[in-house]
Amino acid sequence: APVPLTVLAGFLGAGKTTLLKHLLENKQGLKIGVLVNDVASVNVDAQIVENVGHDASIELQNGCVCCTLEEDMLQAISTLVRKHRPEHIILECSGVAEPA
Repeated sequence: APVPLTVLAGFLGAGKTTLLKHLLENKQGLKIGVLVNDVASVNVDAQIVENVGHDASIELQNGCVCCTLEEDMLQAISTLVRKHRPEHIILECSGVAEPA
């Protein structure tokens, strides 16, 4: 069955991580998989999200999912679905990503 995927995108400081934390803190029993993208070598957002309840997460770092990490993103989604069987996936894009 298809798994819904929500993309959180916006400029740096737009509140993507705050929204993601709110969704995870209020998931009401929904099994959520999380992909967190950061262009830096240290994924700060992933460290923040790790302290919040979620079922599975994968970090995508050292690049942007809209250009350099596209293949990694597809593999990460496949891994989440195959290993963790989430009911919903949330992808938090880097603040420099172009979601179009």
